[in-house]
Amino acid sequence: MKEFTEGAFAKVNLTLDVLDKREDGYHNLRSIMQTVSLHDDVHVTVGCEGWQVHCYREILSPDAAETTEPELCTRGLPQDRDNLVWKAAEAFYARTGKTPEGLEIFINKRIPLEAGLGGGSSDAAAVLRALRTLYAPQMIDGQLEEMAARLGSDVPFFIRGGTALATGRGEKLEALPKMPQCWLVIVKPEESHSTAAMYAAIDSAPQRVSGDSRAVREGLEKGDLSAVAAGLGNDFQQVLPEDSAVPAIVEALRQRGALNAQMTGSGSAVFGIFACRAGAEAAAEALKATYPRTFCVEQV
Repeated sequence: MKEFTEGAFAKVNLTLDVLDKREDGYHNLRSIMQTVSLHDDVHVTVGCEGWQVHCYREILSPDAAETTEPELCTRGLPQDRDNLVWKAAEAFYARTGKTPEGLEIFINKRIPLEAGLGGGSSDAAAVLRALRTLYAPQMIDGQLEEMAARLGSDVPFFIRGGTALATGRGEKLEALPKMPQCWLVIVKPEESHSTAAMYAAIDSAPQRVSGDSRAVREGLEKGDLSAVAAGLGNDFQQVLPEDSAVPAIVEALRQRGALNAQMTGSGSAVFGIFACRAGAEAAAEALKATYPRTFCVEQV
């Protein structure tokens, strides 16, 4: 048997501009994405019997300050071929012509579900990277990205991560200058947003101003964190449900010292950018009292 473990890092959308609807039903997007240190662990073993996927989730302890031992997930994370990581493994074997062996995938989930943080897509990309290490270390990232594009719009980005501009339906990537050193506070409220419903709301909005990623890009090129923060934008914030907690969380993060804050993806997680680690940790500690799934992370 052979085995390998990969970190599957979450992402935030520094910008997310929803453009025209395509003939294939998807929307054209323009988004600057950034990986952060919040991550799942994806452990892949080959050469065992059969194919299995096991998803575990770290559970907050009663005081919401620490995590207990992970427990097996029974809801929201399929343990079979419906899981995107299974489909990623199938895509790898089909593309490379390798003989499928017994495969076991363990996922230790830390990234919240239905958050807009890309956890499922990142897990799938981690499986592709792990299988490359085990079978074909000579494969270049571009080949993995071709496989990833067939799995989902965000998956190609997670092959390399970092800071990148995504266009098309999200699969066309351009590496950008690394985001200046900073800390982010990510807050996941209890609410969840259906991605399909959020796109439908975008399409039916009587008036909407699409964002522009140029200010953030210019800030990245200059290494100016304040300019990056000032340019944040997410079109989905214009079509939030009336009872959404997102605006209140955005304001709370700003009041606690964030240079700026906004929702990531179609939500419902919100992130704030901080120049100072101490300030970020203090803000995270304060918000945990109301929102237990609050994380203080770095860009990676």
